[in-house]
Amino acid sequence: MTQTDSGVCGTSSLPYLPCRQLAPLKVRMAPGDHQGRLAVMISELPRDEDFVQGVRSHMNLCAGTLSEPLRPLLEALITRPGKYLRSHLLEVCSRFGNPNYTRLVRLGAIVELLHCASLLHDDVIDRAATRRGAPTAHKVAGPELAVLTGTACFAQVGAESADLGGVVSGAVSDAVAELSRGELLDVQRAFDPTVTTADYVELARSKTGELFRLCCVLGAQEAQVATQDVRRLDQFGSNMGIAFQIVDDCLDLRIDADDKPVGTDHLLGLFGLPTLCALSGPASTELTEVLMSPSIDATALTSVRKLVHATGGVEQAMTIAERHYDDAVSVLGPLTKLPAGEALLVTAETMWRRQWT
Repeated sequence: MTQTDSGVCGTSSLPYLPCRQLAPLKVRMAPGDHQGRLAVMISELPRDEDFVQGVRSHMNLCAGTLSEPLRPLLEALITRPGKYLRSHLLEVCSRFGNPNYTRLVRLGAIVELLHCASLLHDDVIDRAATRRGAPTAHKVAGPELAVLTGTACFAQVGAESADLGGVVSGAVSDAVAELSRGELLDVQRAFDPTVTTADYVELARSKTGELFRLCCVLGAQEAQVATQDVRRLDQFGSNMGIAFQIVDDCLDLRIDADDKPVGTDHLLGLFGLPTLCALSGPASTELTEVLMSPSIDATALTSVRKLVHATGGVEQAMTIAERHYDDAVSVLGPLTKLPAGEALLVTAETMWRRQWT
């Protein structure tokens, strides 16, 4: 399935959306209030809603080409409320130049479809029961169809990327290869309490930072931004993705997490950075015994969470996340003096602050 540029909007400059200072948080949402937190976060992003709607429409257009057993699974994921954060990053980075709007919408659909493909496969690997407040695809239709739907998403991404040209196709292909490497590293490290902080950061760079990086680079390149500024946005995206992943690990140890019982990745031997930090501390022996026990089950997760919190694992992980967040912001340098740079700073701050509300 292809669609020509002339068939939608032609060429136009994206509008600069007004940025604003974020007001201090007055209310902390209940941990399980996913929709409430999502609505607040979206309201504070300097987002082009027409662009988001265009991306969603093009994703549905791509989903419509899939066969009947697969199409409903992807359409269900597309229609559920989401942040569309990755396409938003792409759009904001395009504001540093003068992109073709139609191509930009298609690029936004590419990165969101990549995200959908990753979620479909991740949920099978992690055995997640819910996603965005609804049953996961593998719970609805079985793991085989869920994996095939994710694979079909990757195929759609490849076709769309090829139609947009060699630069896009090459960048997307490299990113997919890196994402796959990150997923494989994640599985290979299962039940390994000796994984170092540096090893984990590298895994987060491949697994999460790579897609954030791709979003920033594709948006900037489409807008013909200067090479040195593309490099800045490249590093911004990578570091922001690492920070995002580490904070997600910390949230997984919170009471009443949104999409799954707290810390269930531990049952699969997938230890996030807070747990790895705790394993290098004074309670490592006790924590290792719990995590490596052949009989570990959901009842043991309360002990795991308490041990990780008591030994400062969450605080240590958040310190590392904050360092990567600071690196992401500082690397932007002179770009922050531009309207697009201001919008990117508001986006970064919103992503950072709203993860904890």
